Amino acid sequence: MRRRDVLLTPFLAPLAAQEKKPREWVTAAASRDTAPRVGLIPSNFAGSEEIDGRKIRALTKPAALDSTLSAAQLDDMLRLAVELGGGRRGGLVTAMHRDDWVVIKTCVQRCPGEAGFHAGAVTDPRLVAGVLRYLAERGLGRRFTIAEGAPCQSDALWDTTWNGEFDGMSYRAIVQSLAKRHAALRFELLDLNTAPSLEMPVEGRVCAGRNPQGIYHVPRVLRECDKVISLAPLGTMEGPGVALSMLNYLGFAPGARYGDSKQGLQALGEAGEIAVDYFSFHPADYAIVGGSFAGNGSKTRRHNVIIAGTNAPAVDAVGAAVMGLESTSIRHLELAVQRGYGLNDSYSIWTRGSEIEEVKTEFGKLV
Repeated sequence: MRRRDVLLTPFLAPLAAQEKKPREWVTAAASRDTAPRVGLIPSNFAGSEEIDGRKIRALTKPAALDSTLSAAQLDDMLRLAVELGGGRRGGLVTAMHRDDWVVIKTCVQRCPGEAGFHAGAVTDPRLVAGVLRYLAERGLGRRFTIAEGAPCQSDALWDTTWNGEFDGMSYRAIVQSLAKRHAALRFELLDLNTAPSLEMPVEGRVCAGRNPQGIYHVPRVLRECDKVISLAPLGTMEGPGVALSMLNYLGFAPGARYGDSKQGLQALGEAGEIAVDYFSFHPADYAIVGGSFAGNGSKTRRHNVIIAGTNAPAVDAVGAAVMGLESTSIRHLELAVQRGYGLNDSYSIWTRGSEIEEVKTEFGKLV
Protein backbone atom coordinates (compact mmCIF):
# COMPACT_ATOMS: atom_id res chain seq x y z
CA MET A 1 0.00 0.00 0.00
CA ARG A 2 1.29 3.46 -0.87
CA ARG A 3 1.81 6.07 1.84
CA ARG A 4 -0.92 8.24 0.38
CA ASP A 5 -3.33 5.29 0.59
CA VAL A 6 -2.42 4.82 4.26
CA LEU A 7 -3.24 8.46 4.95
CA LEU A 8 -6.55 8.22 3.14
CA THR A 9 -7.76 4.94 4.68
CA PRO A 10 -9.65 6.55 7.61
CA PHE A 11 -11.38 8.92 5.20
CA LEU A 12 -12.28 6.46 2.45
CA ALA A 13 -13.56 3.58 4.57
CA PRO A 14 -17.04 5.10 5.11
CA LEU A 15 -17.23 6.42 1.56
CA ALA A 16 -19.46 3.59 0.30
CA ALA A 17 -22.24 4.90 2.52
CA GLN A 18 -21.71 8.45 1.27
CA GLU A 19 -22.11 7.88 -2.46
CA LYS A 20 -24.32 10.91 -3.03
CA LYS A 21 -21.48 13.42 -2.60
CA PRO A 22 -18.14 11.52 -2.61
CA ARG A 23 -15.98 14.38 -3.87
CA GLU A 24 -17.28 16.88 -1.32
CA TRP A 25 -16.96 14.38 1.54
CA VAL A 26 -13.38 13.45 0.75
CA THR A 27 -12.41 17.10 0.36
CA ALA A 28 -13.96 18.00 3.71
CA ALA A 29 -12.31 15.05 5.46
CA ALA A 30 -8.91 15.84 3.98
CA SER A 31 -9.20 19.45 5.14
CA ARG A 32 -9.54 18.26 8.74
CA ASP A 33 -6.52 15.99 8.85
CA THR A 34 -3.39 16.95 10.77
CA ALA A 35 -0.76 15.27 8.60
CA PRO A 36 2.11 17.62 7.65
CA ARG A 37 2.25 18.50 3.96
CA VAL A 38 5.65 18.01 2.34
CA GLY A 39 6.39 18.92 -1.26
CA LEU A 40 8.35 16.19 -3.08
CA ILE A 41 9.49 17.13 -6.56
CA PRO A 42 11.99 15.07 -8.58
CA SER A 43 13.52 16.35 -11.81
CA ASN A 44 11.38 13.94 -13.85
CA PHE A 45 8.07 15.16 -12.39
CA ALA A 46 5.41 15.08 -15.11
CA GLY A 47 2.45 16.27 -13.07
CA SER A 48 0.00 14.52 -10.76
CA GLU A 49 -3.42 14.89 -9.21
CA GLU A 50 -4.50 15.69 -5.67
CA ILE A 51 -7.06 13.51 -3.90
CA ASP A 52 -9.75 16.14 -4.57
CA GLY A 53 -9.02 16.09 -8.30
CA ARG A 54 -6.93 19.24 -8.49
CA LYS A 55 -4.10 19.02 -10.97
CA ILE A 56 -0.47 19.63 -10.05
CA ARG A 57 1.45 21.02 -12.98
CA ALA A 58 4.37 19.24 -14.59
CA LEU A 59 7.86 20.67 -14.66
CA THR A 60 8.62 22.76 -17.72
CA LYS A 61 11.53 20.55 -18.77
CA PRO A 62 11.45 17.20 -16.92
CA ALA A 63 14.75 15.30 -16.84
CA ALA A 64 16.06 11.98 -15.55
CA LEU A 65 16.91 11.72 -11.85
CA ASP A 66 20.61 11.32 -12.61
CA SER A 67 20.89 13.98 -15.31
CA THR A 68 22.75 17.28 -15.17
CA LEU A 69 20.29 20.09 -14.48
CA SER A 70 20.38 23.71 -15.57
CA ALA A 71 19.78 26.48 -13.04
CA ALA A 72 16.38 27.08 -14.66
CA GLN A 73 15.33 23.44 -14.23
CA LEU A 74 16.44 23.45 -10.58
CA ASP A 75 14.55 26.69 -9.96
CA ASP A 76 11.40 25.23 -11.51
CA MET A 77 11.63 22.23 -9.15
CA LEU A 78 12.20 24.52 -6.16
CA ARG A 79 9.24 26.77 -6.87
CA LEU A 80 6.88 23.85 -7.29
CA ALA A 81 8.18 22.12 -4.15
CA VAL A 82 7.68 25.20 -1.93
CA GLU A 83 4.24 25.82 -3.42
CA LEU A 84 3.22 22.31 -2.35
CA GLY A 85 5.16 21.99 0.91
CA GLY A 86 3.38 23.41 3.92
CA GLY A 87 0.49 23.08 6.33
CA ARG A 88 -3.19 23.50 5.67
CA ARG A 89 -2.81 27.28 5.93
CA GLY A 90 -0.04 27.49 3.37
CA GLY A 91 3.71 27.03 3.04
CA LEU A 92 6.66 29.31 2.48
CA VAL A 93 4.55 32.33 1.45
CA THR A 94 2.57 32.25 4.68
CA ALA A 95 5.56 31.39 6.89
CA MET A 96 7.35 34.62 5.93
CA HIS A 97 6.16 38.21 6.37
CA ARG A 98 7.03 41.51 4.74
CA ASP A 99 9.26 42.95 7.47
CA ASP A 100 10.97 39.72 8.54
CA TRP A 101 14.67 39.23 9.05
CA VAL A 102 15.18 35.85 7.37
CA VAL A 103 18.24 33.68 7.97
CA ILE A 104 19.08 31.09 5.31
CA LYS A 105 21.15 28.40 7.05
CA THR A 106 23.19 26.61 4.41
CA CYS A 107 25.21 23.43 4.87
CA VAL A 108 28.90 23.29 3.95
CA GLN A 109 30.51 20.24 5.53
CA ARG A 110 33.75 20.57 3.55
CA CYS A 111 35.31 23.41 1.58
CA PRO A 112 37.02 23.17 -1.82
CA GLY A 113 40.69 22.32 -1.40
CA GLU A 114 40.06 20.36 1.81
CA ALA A 115 40.41 16.61 1.99
CA GLY A 116 37.05 14.97 1.57
CA PHE A 117 35.35 17.84 -0.26
CA HIS A 118 32.61 16.76 -2.62
CA ALA A 119 29.54 18.45 -4.07
CA GLY A 120 27.14 16.23 -2.13
CA ALA A 121 28.32 17.76 1.16
CA VAL A 122 27.26 21.27 0.16
CA THR A 123 23.92 23.06 -0.17
CA ASP A 124 23.51 23.90 -3.84
CA PRO A 125 24.07 27.71 -4.01
CA ARG A 126 21.60 27.86 -6.91
CA LEU A 127 18.90 26.78 -4.46
CA VAL A 128 19.96 29.50 -2.02
CA ALA A 129 19.69 32.08 -4.80
CA GLY A 130 16.35 30.62 -5.87
CA VAL A 131 14.82 30.87 -2.39
CA LEU A 132 16.00 34.46 -1.99
CA ARG A 133 14.62 35.44 -5.40
CA TYR A 134 11.32 33.73 -4.61
CA LEU A 135 10.92 35.71 -1.37
CA ALA A 136 12.14 39.03 -2.74
CA GLU A 137 9.82 38.86 -5.74
CA ARG A 138 6.85 38.42 -3.39
CA GLY A 139 7.86 41.11 -0.93
CA LEU A 140 8.39 38.58 1.85
CA GLY A 141 11.23 39.65 4.11
CA ARG A 142 13.24 42.85 4.39
CA ARG A 143 16.62 41.56 5.59
CA PHE A 144 18.19 38.32 4.36
CA THR A 145 21.26 36.67 5.89
CA ILE A 146 23.07 33.70 4.36
CA ALA A 147 24.62 32.11 7.46
CA GLU A 148 27.18 29.32 7.71
CA GLY A 149 29.77 28.06 10.15
CA ALA A 150 31.91 26.01 7.80
CA PRO A 151 35.36 24.57 8.61
CA CYS A 152 37.14 27.17 6.47
CA GLN A 153 37.88 30.89 6.45
CA SER A 154 34.84 33.02 5.66
CA ASP A 155 36.41 34.81 2.66
CA ALA A 156 37.29 31.46 1.12
CA LEU A 157 33.74 30.25 1.72
CA TRP A 158 31.96 33.31 0.35
CA ASP A 159 34.12 33.56 -2.77
CA THR A 160 34.57 29.92 -3.72
CA THR A 161 33.22 28.80 -7.07
CA TRP A 162 33.16 25.16 -5.93
CA ASN A 163 35.67 23.84 -8.47
CA GLY A 164 33.13 24.60 -11.20
CA GLU A 165 30.21 22.73 -9.61
CA PHE A 166 26.85 24.49 -9.20
CA ASP A 167 27.57 26.58 -12.32
CA GLY A 168 30.43 28.19 -10.38
CA MET A 169 27.98 30.35 -8.39
CA SER A 170 29.52 31.91 -5.28
CA TYR A 171 27.63 33.18 -2.24
CA ARG A 172 29.11 36.65 -2.64
CA ALA A 173 27.91 36.80 -6.23
CA ILE A 174 24.40 35.85 -5.06
CA VAL A 175 24.31 38.68 -2.52
CA GLN A 176 25.73 41.26 -4.92
CA SER A 177 23.31 40.34 -7.69
CA LEU A 178 20.24 40.44 -5.45
CA ALA A 179 21.28 43.67 -3.74
CA LYS A 180 21.57 45.34 -7.14
CA ARG A 181 18.16 44.06 -8.24
CA HIS A 182 16.34 44.80 -4.96
CA ALA A 183 17.89 47.98 -3.62
CA ALA A 184 15.31 48.42 -0.86
CA LEU A 185 16.20 45.06 0.70
CA ARG A 186 19.25 44.02 2.71
CA PHE A 187 21.29 40.96 1.73
CA GLU A 188 24.33 39.87 3.73
CA LEU A 189 26.72 37.03 4.59
CA LEU A 190 27.41 35.90 8.15
CA ASP A 191 30.17 33.62 9.41
CA LEU A 192 28.62 31.80 12.35
CA ASN A 193 32.06 30.77 13.62
CA THR A 194 32.92 34.33 14.59
CA ALA A 195 29.50 35.99 14.91
CA PRO A 196 28.56 37.45 18.33
CA SER A 197 27.16 34.74 20.58
CA LEU A 198 25.46 34.25 23.92
CA GLU A 199 25.92 31.50 26.51
CA MET A 200 22.51 30.24 27.49
CA PRO A 201 20.58 27.12 28.51
CA VAL A 202 18.14 25.07 26.50
CA GLU A 203 14.56 25.79 27.51
CA GLY A 204 12.80 22.64 28.67
CA ARG A 205 14.16 19.17 28.11
CA VAL A 206 17.87 18.80 27.29
CA CYS A 207 18.71 16.11 24.73
CA ALA A 208 22.53 16.00 24.88
CA GLY A 209 23.45 13.14 27.20
CA ARG A 210 26.71 14.67 28.45
CA ASN A 211 25.43 18.22 28.85
CA PRO A 212 22.81 17.91 31.61
CA GLN A 213 22.67 21.67 32.21
CA GLY A 214 22.00 22.29 28.53
CA ILE A 215 24.34 25.29 28.34
CA TYR A 216 25.47 26.27 24.82
CA HIS A 217 27.12 29.15 23.03
CA VAL A 218 24.44 30.35 20.63
CA PRO A 219 24.88 32.95 17.87
CA ARG A 220 22.77 36.00 18.64
CA VAL A 221 21.41 35.88 15.11
CA LEU A 222 19.61 32.60 15.90
CA ARG A 223 17.74 34.26 18.76
CA GLU A 224 17.22 37.69 17.20
CA CYS A 225 16.14 36.91 13.64
CA ASP A 226 12.46 36.52 12.78
CA LYS A 227 12.63 33.42 10.60
CA VAL A 228 15.05 30.56 9.86
CA ILE A 229 15.09 28.50 6.68
CA SER A 230 17.25 25.38 6.92
CA LEU A 231 18.50 24.42 3.46
CA ALA A 232 20.60 21.26 3.20
CA PRO A 233 21.49 18.55 0.65
CA LEU A 234 20.26 15.00 0.85
CA GLY A 235 22.86 12.92 2.61
CA THR A 236 23.70 10.10 4.94
CA MET A 237 26.03 10.49 7.91
CA GLU A 238 27.80 8.15 10.29
CA GLY A 239 26.22 8.19 13.71
CA PRO A 240 22.99 10.16 13.20
CA GLY A 241 22.23 8.24 9.99
CA VAL A 242 21.15 11.25 7.94
CA ALA A 243 22.50 14.77 7.49
CA LEU A 244 19.48 16.87 6.55
CA SER A 245 17.73 20.02 7.75
CA MET A 246 17.89 19.30 11.50
CA LEU A 247 21.55 18.18 11.53
CA ASN A 248 22.22 21.41 9.64
CA TYR A 249 21.74 23.17 12.99
CA LEU A 250 25.15 21.90 14.14
CA GLY A 251 26.56 24.65 11.93
CA PHE A 252 25.13 27.24 14.33
CA ALA A 253 27.69 26.19 16.97
CA PRO A 254 30.35 28.96 16.92
CA GLY A 255 33.72 27.72 15.73
CA ALA A 256 35.38 30.29 17.98
CA ARG A 257 34.02 28.32 20.95
CA TYR A 258 33.86 24.73 19.69
CA GLY A 259 36.42 24.62 16.85
CA ASP A 260 35.83 25.11 13.16
CA SER A 261 34.97 21.43 12.79
CA LYS A 262 32.80 21.61 15.96
CA GLN A 263 35.04 19.04 17.63
CA GLY A 264 34.37 20.64 21.01
CA LEU A 265 30.76 19.53 20.82
CA GLN A 266 31.77 15.88 21.09
CA ALA A 267 32.23 16.24 24.83
CA LEU A 268 28.60 17.33 25.20
CA GLY A 269 26.81 14.45 23.52
CA GLU A 270 25.96 12.77 20.24
CA ALA A 271 25.65 14.91 17.12
CA GLY A 272 21.92 14.30 16.74
CA GLU A 273 21.22 15.18 20.37
CA ILE A 274 23.12 18.46 20.09
CA ALA A 275 21.41 19.32 16.82
CA VAL A 276 17.99 18.99 18.47
CA ASP A 277 19.16 21.18 21.37
CA TYR A 278 20.32 23.91 18.97
CA PHE A 279 17.09 23.51 17.01
CA SER A 280 15.16 24.33 20.19
CA PHE A 281 16.65 27.84 20.34
CA HIS A 282 14.76 28.71 17.14
CA PRO A 283 13.05 25.82 15.32
CA ALA A 284 13.19 26.14 11.56
CA ASP A 285 10.24 28.04 10.11
CA TYR A 286 10.82 26.25 6.81
CA ALA A 287 13.01 23.36 5.67
CA ILE A 288 14.27 22.41 2.23
CA VAL A 289 16.49 19.42 1.44
CA GLY A 290 17.88 18.06 -1.80
CA GLY A 291 19.10 19.56 -5.03
CA SER A 292 21.28 18.15 -7.81
CA PHE A 293 23.79 16.29 -5.65
CA ALA A 294 23.46 14.05 -2.62
CA GLY A 295 26.08 12.92 -0.15
CA ASN A 296 26.38 9.20 0.51
CA GLY A 297 28.95 9.31 3.27
CA SER A 298 32.18 10.56 1.68
CA LYS A 299 30.88 10.06 -1.85
CA THR A 300 28.71 12.13 -4.16
CA ARG A 301 25.82 10.79 -6.14
CA ARG A 302 23.42 12.65 -8.39
CA HIS A 303 19.81 12.37 -7.28
CA ASN A 304 17.71 15.30 -8.46
CA VAL A 305 15.02 15.70 -5.80
CA ILE A 306 13.76 18.66 -3.76
CA ILE A 307 11.75 18.17 -0.56
CA ALA A 308 10.18 21.14 1.23
CA GLY A 309 7.81 21.96 4.06
CA THR A 310 7.12 23.92 7.23
CA ASN A 311 7.86 20.94 9.50
CA ALA A 312 11.58 20.11 9.57
CA PRO A 313 11.31 16.62 11.15
CA ALA A 314 8.69 15.67 8.55
CA VAL A 315 10.85 16.98 5.71
CA ASP A 316 13.81 14.99 7.05
CA ALA A 317 11.65 11.87 7.48
CA VAL A 318 10.65 12.05 3.82
CA GLY A 319 14.30 12.68 2.89
CA ALA A 320 15.37 9.60 4.84
CA ALA A 321 12.69 7.49 3.16
CA VAL A 322 13.76 8.75 -0.28
CA MET A 323 17.26 7.49 0.54
CA GLY A 324 15.87 4.07 1.46
CA LEU A 325 16.15 4.50 5.24
CA GLU A 326 13.50 3.89 7.89
CA SER A 327 12.72 7.34 9.24
CA THR A 328 11.41 6.13 12.61
CA SER A 329 14.76 4.47 13.37
CA ILE A 330 16.65 7.78 13.27
CA ARG A 331 17.16 8.74 16.89
CA HIS A 332 17.44 12.51 16.62
CA LEU A 333 14.20 12.64 14.63
CA GLU A 334 12.54 10.64 17.40
CA LEU A 335 13.92 13.12 19.93
CA ALA A 336 12.45 15.94 17.85
CA VAL A 337 9.06 14.20 17.95
CA GLN A 338 9.33 13.85 21.73
CA ARG A 339 10.08 17.57 21.99
CA GLY A 340 6.92 18.28 20.01
CA TYR A 341 8.57 19.56 16.84
CA GLY A 342 6.76 17.33 14.36
CA LEU A 343 6.46 13.82 12.96
CA ASN A 344 9.13 11.38 11.81
CA ASP A 345 6.95 8.58 10.43
CA SER A 346 6.98 8.95 6.66
CA TYR A 347 3.74 6.95 6.45
CA SER A 348 1.96 9.68 8.44
CA ILE A 349 3.20 12.54 6.27
CA TRP A 350 1.29 13.84 3.27
CA THR A 351 3.66 14.07 0.30
CA ARG A 352 2.45 16.34 -2.48
CA GLY A 353 3.85 15.97 -5.97
CA SER A 354 5.54 12.58 -6.30
CA GLU A 355 5.19 9.54 -4.09
CA ILE A 356 8.22 8.45 -2.09
CA GLU A 357 8.20 5.08 -3.83
CA GLU A 358 8.55 6.80 -7.20
CA VAL A 359 11.87 8.44 -6.34
CA LYS A 360 13.24 6.13 -3.65
CA THR A 361 16.77 4.80 -4.01
CA GLU A 362 18.99 2.81 -1.67
CA PHE A 363 21.79 4.91 -0.20
CA GLY A 364 22.66 2.38 2.47
CA LYS A 365 22.89 3.20 6.18
CA LEU A 366 26.24 4.32 7.54
CA VAL A 367 27.15 3.06 11.01
